[in-house]
Amino acid sequence: MPKEQIRKRGRRKPKTEVGAEAVTAGGAPIDEPQLELAPSAPTDAPGPSGIHPSRAALLKGGPRPRYEAPVPTTDQPHTQDEQENGAAQWERGPRIDSEFPFGVLDPDVKAYFRNVEDQIKDWEGVNSVGEEREGLELTLADRKLFLASVLAELRGHELQVATDPDTAVVLERLLPSMGDWGRRVVGDAFGDSWEEMIRHRFGSHVAQTWFTLGAETLDRESKGIYPPQQLAQAKQAGADVGELPTMANLFVSLVTSLLPSFPSLLTSPHASPPLRLLLLVLTPNRALPSLDGSDGGIIRSKRSNKYRKGHGVQGKSFVGEEEDTGKGKAKDKAAEETKERSVPQELVQTRRKIRGELMEKIDGAEWRSMALNMVGSAAVQLLLELEVEDGEAERELSLLDQLTEGLVASLLAGSDPTPQPFLASLHSSTTGTRVFEAILQYSPPRCFDAVWKLYFVGKIGKLAGHPFANFVVAKGVSRLEKEGVENVVRECRAVSGGKVLIKSARTSVLQALVERATSIGECQMAVLDLIRSAIALPDDQASSLVPCLLVLKTYPMYQALLTGESIGADEDEIPKKPATRLLRRRLPLRPGIPRGRIGCLLLQSMVGLTGGANAIVLESLLSQTVDTLLTYASSPIASHLLDAALTNPSTPPKYRRRLMLSFQGRYRQLAEDRLGSRVAETIWDTADGFMKEKMARSLLPEATALGNSQYGKYLARRMRLFELKTRPDEWKEAVLGLRHHFAHQKDGAKPKSGPGAPVRVQKSVPQAVAVASDEVKPEEPSTRVSGDAGLNDELGEEKKEKKKRKKSVVADQEKDEIDDLFKGVEQKSKKSRR
Repeated sequence: MPKEQIRKRGRRKPKTEVGAEAVTAGGAPIDEPQLELAPSAPTDAPGPSGIHPSRAALLKGGPRPRYEAPVPTTDQPHTQDEQENGAAQWERGPRIDSEFPFGVLDPDVKAYFRNVEDQIKDWEGVNSVGEEREGLELTLADRKLFLASVLAELRGHELQVATDPDTAVVLERLLPSMGDWGRRVVGDAFGDSWEEMIRHRFGSHVAQTWFTLGAETLDRESKGIYPPQQLAQAKQAGADVGELPTMANLFVSLVTSLLPSFPSLLTSPHASPPLRLLLLVLTPNRALPSLDGSDGGIIRSKRSNKYRKGHGVQGKSFVGEEEDTGKGKAKDKAAEETKERSVPQELVQTRRKIRGELMEKIDGAEWRSMALNMVGSAAVQLLLELEVEDGEAERELSLLDQLTEGLVASLLAGSDPTPQPFLASLHSSTTGTRVFEAILQYSPPRCFDAVWKLYFVGKIGKLAGHPFANFVVAKGVSRLEKEGVENVVRECRAVSGGKVLIKSARTSVLQALVERATSIGECQMAVLDLIRSAIALPDDQASSLVPCLLVLKTYPMYQALLTGESIGADEDEIPKKPATRLLRRRLPLRPGIPRGRIGCLLLQSMVGLTGGANAIVLESLLSQTVDTLLTYASSPIASHLLDAALTNPSTPPKYRRRLMLSFQGRYRQLAEDRLGSRVAETIWDTADGFMKEKMARSLLPEATALGNSQYGKYLARRMRLFELKTRPDEWKEAVLGLRHHFAHQKDGAKPKSGPGAPVRVQKSVPQAVAVASDEVKPEEPSTRVSGDAGLNDELGEEKKEKKKRKKSVVADQEKDEIDDLFKGVEQKSKKSRR
C-alpha cells in the first residue's frame, strides 16, 4: 500500500471540539476565523453530499425524498464539466420496456412461484443439485389441489410470469400438468400480446412450450375429444359468461396477429425459433421436438437445451405420472401418436397462407440476404423444405428459384442455366453451407442434377478438402447414382491420390462415398481403393489399414511416428509443421490409439460394406495383437469399432467368431475395464451357444474375483457363472435353451437295466400326477428360454410345497410299478427251476 494511503495512528479528537486550533508545521498556532454554521438544508433538496439522500432521510427519521427528472432545455446548454462536477443523480431511469413489457412482477408473487418450483422439483425427483429426494410423495388428489391453487394464483399474472426471468421456467413446468382446458386459459390470457411474447428472451421459451403442448390439444380437437369443462360451458351458453375459445381458434387468432410482422420476426433472435415451431405444428404428421431437450434440431439452440437441462426442466406432468408402469412402452406409443398427429380443418391451409404472405412481402435479394443471416438461415431451410413438400418448388419465383437465382425458371423455359455468384459464394461461410446443403437435400431431381453439374462437377477434388464446402459435397454424394459416385472417386484421386483428405482430417466425403456405395450396392471396391490410396497404404501392408485410419495418418507418417524417424519432405504435405510438432509431443506412440472420432466413424461405415467388401477392414482388425485389441476395447472411441464389427449384420459369422476367440483367456482383463466390460457384454449378447459356453467356462475359475470387481460383476451376473458352477444342466437350459435328454429322469425313477427289463416310457412328475388323478394330458414341450438372471432362480416356496404334496403320490405309484416288475421276475425264475 502506498505511504500516502497509510492511516497514521494517534489520538482521535472528539467530535465536540469544533473550534480546535490548527497547528502549522512550525508548531505556532494560527487563529482561524469563527464561521457561522448555516442551517442544515432540507433532505428534499439533493446536494453534492457523500451520502445518499435516501439514507440521510432515513437517519433523520423523515420521509424518503422524491425526485423529478430534470427536463433538459435547449436555451440552457450544459457543458461536460458542469455535468461531471454537478450534483450526483441518484434516481434510476425507467426500466427498459423490452425486459418487462408487461410490468414487473410483485416480489411476493415471485417468491410464491419460487416455492412452487421447489415443490415441483421434489415431485420430479430433481433438486437444485440433481439429487433424488425421498419421503415427499403426496397423493394424486393432493397434487391436483396444489395445481388448482397455483393456477388460481397465476390467474391475472400470466404475461408477467411468462416474461420474468425467475418465473418463466416455473410456467414451463406447470404447462404440461394443466391439461387442455388450462392451456387454453393461458393462451387466451396472452390475447393479442403474442408478438411481444415471442420477441422476449424468456417469453419466447414459454411460447415454444405452449406451442408443443398445443399441438397435442389440436390433435384431440380434430378427433372431437374435448375436456369435460367444454360441456359445462356449452350448457351456460345463454348466460352472461364468456366463452373460452378452442385451441384451433386460439391458433387462428395467433397467426392473424403475427402475420403482418412475420417477415421481420424471422430474423429476430428470440422470435425466430417459436415461428419455426409454429410452422411445424401446423404441418400434419410432422414430429415435434421433445420438451426435455433431448433431441436437437432446427428449433431450439444448444444454449437453450443446456439452460433447460441445467434447471431440470423435464417437460413432464407431475399429476398422474404414478400410473405409468411401462415408461419405455409409453414413450414409444407417444412417438407413434406424434407421427400420426392431425390438425383441425380450419388450420390445414394456414401454413400455405403464411408461406404465400412471405413470398409476396420478401423479394429475392432479401431471401438471399436472410439465407446468410445466422438467425434467418434456419427459417429459410425450413421454408424450403415445406415448399418442396407442398410441390411448389418447381415454379417460377419460388423460394428455390429465388435462392438459385433463376435456375428453376431456366429449366422451365428449356434453356441451359448458367452459374450464378450467390451459390458459389455459399462455400465460404458456415451459415451459407447449411443453406446449400438444404438445397441439395430437398430440391427435386431435375434441379439437383442441374445444381450438381453447374457448381460441383470438375471441382470436387478441391471442394472435398475445403474446410466448409466438404460438408456440402458429402450431402450431394448421398443423392448420386453409380455414374456420379464413380466420377467423385475419380476427381478425388486426381488431387494427390486423395492424401489431402487424410492429412487435413476432412473425411466427410469419404464417409459419404462409403455409405452411398453401401446403399446402392455398387462401386464398393472403387471406394476402398480410394481410401487405400488416400493413406498411401502398400498392397503388402493391408494389416495397417485400421491403425492408420484410427489415428488418421498416412502410412509413411504413421510409421515415422512409431519409430521416431524424421518425416520426409513431401510437396503435397499440407500440415507439415503441425505434424512435426505432433511427432515431438507424442513419442512414443501407442499403436492404434485414436485421437479423434473421424477415423473411427469412417471405419464403422466401412464395416457395413456388403458383398465381402468389408473383408479388408475385418482382416486388418483381426491381424492386431491381443494387447492392441484390449487397448481398442478400453478406448472410448475405438471400442465402437469393435461393437460395429460384432453387431453389424454385414459382418460374416467367421470374422465375428474369430474376434471372440481373440479375447479367449483375457476376458477377465476385458471385463474389469470400465469400457471393456461393455465390449465383453456385446460379445456375450452376439455369441452363439457354443461360444457362450466356451466363454463362461474360461471365466469359471475366476468367478469369485470377477464378481468382486467394480465392473466385472455385471458380466458375471449376466453370464450367471455361479449357477454354471453349481447347476450346469439348469444353466444350459436357461442360458442356451438346451434341455438334457436325461433331464426328465430327475423327477422319476430309473428304469431297470439288463435283459428282460420291460421297456416303458418314463413320465415326468406332472404326468405322473395326472395319471394318478385320471387326468392324462399330452406333454407340452419345454418353453424355457434364456433370459436375465432372475428368470432361472430356484423354485419358490409355493412351488416347493406343491412338489412335496405330489411326491407322495408319485412314490406310491412308482413303488407299485417296481413291485409288479420284481414280482414278474420272481415268477419266471420259479418256472425255470421247475
